[in-house]
Amino acid sequence: MENKLLALVPEAKVNGAIDHRLPNTLNLTLPGLRGESVVFKLDRLGIALSSGSACKSGSPDPSHALLALGLSEADAHCALRFSLSGANSGKDIEYVVEAIESIVKEAVDAVRFVPCR
Repeated sequence: MENKLLALVPEAKVNGAIDHRLPNTLNLTLPGLRGESVVFKLDRLGIALSSGSACKSGSPDPSHALLALGLSEADAHCALRFSLSGANSGKDIEYVVEAIESIVKEAVDAVRFVPCR
């Protein structure tokens, strides 16, 4: 899943040490896509994940754990945490990747309004 998401969003960044992490957990920043918004959209498709980090605990503030890793507040707000288990199949991963591809395309194609002054 990691390789597919990084190929899909070249600006994406894996958060944390590549060598010292759980093999079933991926924390990824998708620049420009607020984590909470992505979680909401994916939840509607039956995909469970979280924004920020496991240490976030529902606070609207960016994860202190991600900030301690050196992420900016903006990048911490755009972080997603995926946790997989042996019950997840290749088909499940493809479904997640396709759903995120749809969200990325929607974000690129969206009309952006400049606020009134």
